[in-house]
This record gives sequence, C-alpha cells and structure tokens, in this order.
Amino acid sequence: MSVTIATLMVLVLYINDVPKEWMGHHENSAGQWVEMGMGGCLKMKRNLKRNGWKDSYTGRTRFACEKHEVELGPNHEGLIVVKKILTFEKEKKADH
Repeated sequence: MSVTIATLMVLVLYINDVPKEWMGHHENSAGQWVEMGMGGCLKMKRNLKRNGWKDSYTGRTRFACEKHEVELGPNHEGLIVVKKILTFEKEKKADH
C-alpha cells in the first residue's frame, strides 16, 4: 500500500498540550465520506460544544481546527482517514 501525503484541515484534541486524537474526514449529509475542510471542522467543534464538551479554562484539554501535513490511509472499514500528523513528527525531530 502506498502512503498518501496531503495538507488538510484537522480537528485535534489536545490533552495537557499533547495531541491525543484527530480527524480530517467525516460523513456528509449524503452519507459520503469526505474531507472535513474548515467549515466541517468548525461545525464538528460546535456540535461537540452543544453536546456538552467544554475546553478547560487552563487550555489543558481543548479541540482546535488546524491545517497540517498528514499521512492518509484506510481504517478498519476501508475509509480514508488521517493516520498520522506529520507536522507533529517534524516538530518532535526539531526538538531533539
């Protein structure tokens, strides 16, 4: 399987300033799996807040819509998802 690299908008969950989970695709109203984009990311973040999620006052747990260079690949259902955020990998290497 070949690796696909792309730059796209990703919704990232940070816990203690460390990215723990992320998503760059979602199911649209037609039931298709599509890239999230800025509008979709902000919509997902609003939905999370409406359903009870609150970013902490200290910023220790928060969701953020961010543009990143990512590695894409299929998940267990065969849908294309963000496997890895390469921007974070580059930052780790630069810190060492």
